[in-house]
Amino acid sequence: MKKIARFQSGSVQDIVYTALRKSILNLNLAPGTAISEKEISCRYEVSRTPVREAFIYLSKEGLVKVIPQKETLVSLIDFRRVEQELFLREHLEMAVLEPFIRNCSPQCVADLEALIEMQAVSFDRNEYSNFVNFDNSFHQTFFELAEQQLSWDVVESMSGHYHRVRLLTIGFQGIAQDIISQHKQLLMALQIKDLDGAKTVLKAHLHKLDTEERMLREEFPDYFVSLANTAKDIFTVDFGGLPFFS
Repeated sequence: MKKIARFQSGSVQDIVYTALRKSILNLNLAPGTAISEKEISCRYEVSRTPVREAFIYLSKEGLVKVIPQKETLVSLIDFRRVEQELFLREHLEMAVLEPFIRNCSPQCVADLEALIEMQAVSFDRNEYSNFVNFDNSFHQTFFELAEQQLSWDVVESMSGHYHRVRLLTIGFQGIAQDIISQHKQLLMALQIKDLDGAKTVLKAHLHKLDTEERMLREEFPDYFVSLANTAKDIFTVDFGGLPFFS
């Protein structure tokens, strides 16, 4: 998955940042986990400086919370942050549907159908991370064909909380099947150039959080900012420092 470059390609900072980000998004580093510069620098056999830089950028994305002179924590998932990330995602993706329809070719449709099939196979194999990755590739195609890759890069870079929610919900009964069905409906609307129909399907596709939040809080109570603490610990979408290009 292409992302906005923050460091020189192939640099130590980029390698550490990419590895940590992937571990957080895939929940290998669970929300609330304490991580330290010393621990990470030893694991990757690097100095503390690139680790510190990686922490700074992960903090800008809301993926870690740095408590000065104390500790760094993988951020708990904040549903108000999820709503902001979803707002960004929805409005940018709605805007690219029309140019996507203009530029769509039979080969593009075939590629999207293949991604839907790969999602189904991933779910059958309980490969939930791959399922979400194919989901991202499906939606990224809309941005690429609309020639709005920068918009996708911003969406992808600022969707860490929403990504983790999506990954956690895949195992719930019926969620993955609904996603696959909605992808098929969306693609069908786009094929027949039904822009209004495609927007209706996309809006329904992206708005399932009310029910999912209740289920997730019951199943993974330690992964989320508690309702009692939301007023004290607000995540806002921070675009400071973005985009950075090398």
